[in-house]
Amino acid sequence: MDRTEGLTVAEPGAASYALGAQNLLPSTPKLWRIDCSDAKHMAWLTYAYLGFHLFLWTLLATLSHRAPPWDNIEQLVWMQSLEWGYYKHPPFPTWWVHGWTELLGRSMWVTFFSAQMSVVLMQLFVWRIALLVTSPARAFASVVLSSLLIYHGVHGIMANHNTLQLMPVGLLLWLSLLAVREGQMWRWALVGCAAALCLLSKYSALIWLAILGVWMLQDKRMRSWRAWGGVTLAVAICAILVSPHISWLLHDGSPGLNYASKAIQGQNDPDSIGHWGRLGKFWLIQFARVLPMLLGLGLVNWLLLRANKRDLLAQGGAGVSGALQADGRDQLSASPEWRFVLFMGLGPMLLTTVLGVVGVRLGAAWAATYFVMGGILALVSLPMKPPAATPQFVRSVLWAGIAMELLLAIGMALGSGWLADVAGRAARSNFPAAKLAHQLDEVWDAHGATPMRVVVGETWLAGNVSVRSKYQPLVYIDADAQKSPWIKPHMLEDCGALIVVDRRDMNVPLSPSLQQLVAQAQFTGDVKMHWTRFANSGPELDVMWAILPAHNPAACPR
Repeated sequence: MDRTEGLTVAEPGAASYALGAQNLLPSTPKLWRIDCSDAKHMAWLTYAYLGFHLFLWTLLATLSHRAPPWDNIEQLVWMQSLEWGYYKHPPFPTWWVHGWTELLGRSMWVTFFSAQMSVVLMQLFVWRIALLVTSPARAFASVVLSSLLIYHGVHGIMANHNTLQLMPVGLLLWLSLLAVREGQMWRWALVGCAAALCLLSKYSALIWLAILGVWMLQDKRMRSWRAWGGVTLAVAICAILVSPHISWLLHDGSPGLNYASKAIQGQNDPDSIGHWGRLGKFWLIQFARVLPMLLGLGLVNWLLLRANKRDLLAQGGAGVSGALQADGRDQLSASPEWRFVLFMGLGPMLLTTVLGVVGVRLGAAWAATYFVMGGILALVSLPMKPPAATPQFVRSVLWAGIAMELLLAIGMALGSGWLADVAGRAARSNFPAAKLAHQLDEVWDAHGATPMRVVVGETWLAGNVSVRSKYQPLVYIDADAQKSPWIKPHMLEDCGALIVVDRRDMNVPLSPSLQQLVAQAQFTGDVKMHWTRFANSGPELDVMWAILPAHNPAACPR
């Protein structure tokens, strides 16, 4: 096995059929001057495809959504202050969004972009792994197939801790494989940093660390004291980097641990189906989210079969048929790198299923990172011999990928925008965020004595008002200081605040802290508007507002 990191790792058995393929297959022009056998050309094609993926999903999500998914708003609220933890999750995904908003602005589209950047960077790292086990053309195919997964496309615009963990997971897997292959201590140090990023993204990273540990135990290259010295270094660095978050976890009532405990017990999921039904539902949902990749795989094979039939007719049916019948498949051999792909491709789902069997109430979104190796594993269903050595293979993969991506992205855009409005459905994607924020700005201008510095309410409603308001106020989540460490003492008393409550939420008694603030309000009223884009149709949004007076306006200059 070639231990270099180069891009020219040959496929098993390539030399045995290369000359025959040249004689048996008709000559085909280069794909837009791209030499499909040139590693650098295939690298540039891979970069271009990932750029297309990033642009397509960011653009269509921005055009179709009037408000982002709930998790995106949550990140835009949390990023108001860089903390070592937030009341539900570890901090790295929020830091990630914060970095992009500092660069591009605190806007809805930036959340789509930052989420898809996590997807694209993960695919780049996994592509590097693919280059160690197959040819550049087939590594490109693995990237295209991976992009069709629901987790990497439709769900890839959601800036939640599942999507934003994809990049750290891809980085961890790539660096771990290289550390075992090469053995240098500096590589193990990087593995420790990547493991810390995974843990600081979501605690489900423990699944990945467990699978990596099992893989290392069985790999012959780890049978030395030096190798395990590298693991010890990685663990030490990871522990040092994670220690501030652990300190945060253990203070102030441990809100992060409480939320994680509720998630494991299924208390955050209202689903009341039985144990085995829940496990079956988990697998059914994962199949549905992998299905677009399977359809794309079928489309590629159909395009290749059609091209092969055309070539047979051109050759008069002689010669080529024997070569095509001899087509092989990528073999899951004893290669250490293929075993790595198998462990990382199958291990997380199997281990999570075992946890589900023994009683853990599984959430469907837990598997969001489990299919990062899906594109590489899918290569076993694509022809390996002559077709993979020709531009026709790359052309078929490329057009199938573009067609499926367009179908999925346009379907998402229509379903989230125009179709939701036509159906008169009150969805988060067509929530009139900008219109609501504009009207509430006018309310504040009429009654407030200072610029709006704080908006109080639940994350979704208050967060949308904050993002769209000209004042960009801080969000005081549920009037809960533990959830909102960025709200400093006396800020409400000095600057006042706008309180917003969806009238539908008032069917359940408001929290005592929020009730107390409403009772102190100087002005109250309602804002009503139609939810959909169509005037005078669809459900109505009814928001109660209340304004707390500012007692020290000098502390909040305009």
